[in-house]
Amino acid sequence: MAEGDIVGAPPDHLWVHQEGVYRDEYQRTWIAFVEEETSFVRARVQQVQVPLSDAVRPSHLPPSQLPLMWQLYPEEHYLDNNSRIWEIEHHLMVRGVEELLLKLLPDD
Repeated sequence: MAEGDIVGAPPDHLWVHQEGVYRDEYQRTWIAFVEEETSFVRARVQQVQVPLSDAVRPSHLPPSQLPLMWQLYPEEHYLDNNSRIWEIEHHLMVRGVEELLLKLLPDD
């Protein structure tokens, strides 16, 4: 697969497992990074296999702009556990790593 190629369907769900690490419905691990722009927030989420320890209780996680859960939503979006909508800007293979770039949409 060439760099920047579109991959299959994005994960249906991503649940936080520990700080910055999410699991999908197939138990694959995804690393999430916040990218703050002046007027919006982006999350770069990459499918990277990492060894998992026990899941951290949400109440024990530090404050973060990243949600506890993303659920695939119609029309290339995710809905998070706080009812915020994230646009899927891309879902590609980047340097051999499956990557989602999500943009938090402003509240209406």
